[in-house]
Amino acid sequence: MIFFIEKRDLSTITAQVYRAASNKNTIPVLSGVLLQVNGEKGLTMTATDMEIGIRASTAQVDVVEEGQVLVNAHYFADFIKVLPDTRIKIEIDQAKAKLKISYGKSSGYLNIYLDQEYPELPLQKMEHRIALPQKVIREALRKTSFASAQSHFRQVFTGVLFDFLPENQLKVVASDTHRLSYYAFQGEGPGPEEGSFIVPTRTVNELLRWLDDSEDLVDIALSQNNVVFSRDNFLLLSRLIEGQYPNYEQVIPGTSNTEMIISSAMLLNILERAKVMPSDDKLKIPNVVLHVKDGEAVINCYSEMMGEIEEVIEELKISGDVDFKISFNTNYFLDVVKLLAGESPEIMIKLSGSLGPALIKNLDQDNYLYVLVPLRTNN
Repeated sequence: MIFFIEKRDLSTITAQVYRAASNKNTIPVLSGVLLQVNGEKGLTMTATDMEIGIRASTAQVDVVEEGQVLVNAHYFADFIKVLPDTRIKIEIDQAKAKLKISYGKSSGYLNIYLDQEYPELPLQKMEHRIALPQKVIREALRKTSFASAQSHFRQVFTGVLFDFLPENQLKVVASDTHRLSYYAFQGEGPGPEEGSFIVPTRTVNELLRWLDDSEDLVDIALSQNNVVFSRDNFLLLSRLIEGQYPNYEQVIPGTSNTEMIISSAMLLNILERAKVMPSDDKLKIPNVVLHVKDGEAVINCYSEMMGEIEEVIEELKISGDVDFKISFNTNYFLDVVKLLAGESPEIMIKLSGSLGPALIKNLDQDNYLYVLVPLRTNN
């Protein structure tokens, strides 16, 4: 195996792939990235830890001799990252049984694995489900995935739900049971077969590194236990999370007693200031207390260690019931305000007393909403 490639092209494809490799030592070959070169496809890289797999190709290579090699993904990526911006020569040094990487008159050697033991990605039984624009998938995941749980005894909450409904509707949902993010997309024409699947958050994070805001279509294919997202010379395969996702529609408040319309920039600044307050020993979760009054709202943040912040908001619209307090996790509240502040000058907050969940949304768009469960505190 011998080929030449520019450093920038090698860095791009390596960065797309290497994170799918395992960082554990239990099965050494799974910590590797497989490099395959031939005259037809150019360079193809594959990495998998059996939970997620990524394959990417580039034709920006000069192939002298076809072949393949398996090398530690993280060592390879770290080394490529710091090479000079020049033309790179990669070959197998048969005498040393190592991968030789030459740059100018210098070179480095990396140990290789037996590529015969490397598993094939299970792509044979994949059935095409739907093709969606990149920007739709990216927006849906960007606006929902942050609400999923990092860990939970019910594993379904550690992923993002794709729910395909009648009349070509797609709903993308994530929740950790304390909050819920919900994104709806209405497609054109006949839709795919109804059904749902749950994608692990790790897979979502890898997708977000690759997706952009273009109209280019991404193919989504399914097997019983896996999903594949693919476009052009890139493919990402992931195991699905097994289990039944709860009825998320029941969590979304249908009615409210109070509605507030507030400047998103103002609320963002207030919550950013509240975030600097350390949480106290009694309640480990940082929180703010929202006091809804007639004609104004007051946000209070208290810390035994640091002190207290009181923000009075007079520039807002309030309708419905007033004169009650409700407490929220500061970070959970800030997450959605930061998201919406980038697309709307005003935010609508619907409330149902001190203990009912809040519904937060962009005033001008109906395809996204955020449900935030209040905290029970002594404030």
